[in-house]
Amino acid sequence: MSQVDEQNLNPATGREWDVDSLLRRVVELQEQLLQAQEKSVVLSAQARELDRVARDADDLKAELTAQGLLLSDKSRENKHLHQELSRVTTVLDVKLNEVEELRAGYTEIQAQLKMREQERDLLALMLNEAENAAKRAEADAIAAMEQDARNKNAGAWPFGKNPKKT
Repeated sequence: MSQVDEQNLNPATGREWDVDSLLRRVVELQEQLLQAQEKSVVLSAQARELDRVARDADDLKAELTAQGLLLSDKSRENKHLHQELSRVTTVLDVKLNEVEELRAGYTEIQAQLKMREQERDLLALMLNEAENAAKRAEADAIAAMEQDARNKNAGAWPFGKNPKKT
């Protein structure tokens, strides 16, 4: 066989190529090439989609990191506020106890004041009764003196001197 004949041999079958089989083979190869190109386009689109998803994932990761930092700051702030509220609550509890003590003292003083007012009113009543009794006693003493004076004057002469009895 000559060199030209060897070039026309089908390596798979070892036979010569004919034009129809070569055309069919070219068409098959073009179809395979077209399918490979379609697969390449699909894979390219999928690769771009995966790149976009990866960028979105990176953006989401950065956003989550920022949110984590923000939450960490808020957590520290809340801890500080909680400590402040605890301190204020303690102060308010102390002040509330002081108010309760003051209220109890005020109630006690009010009771003492009411008792003193009652004692004062009783003493004023007793003083009025004693003054009235003293006035009555004085009036009775004056009346008794006037009665005694009238009784002494009853037997006396109306013109100053008593007439002499004969």
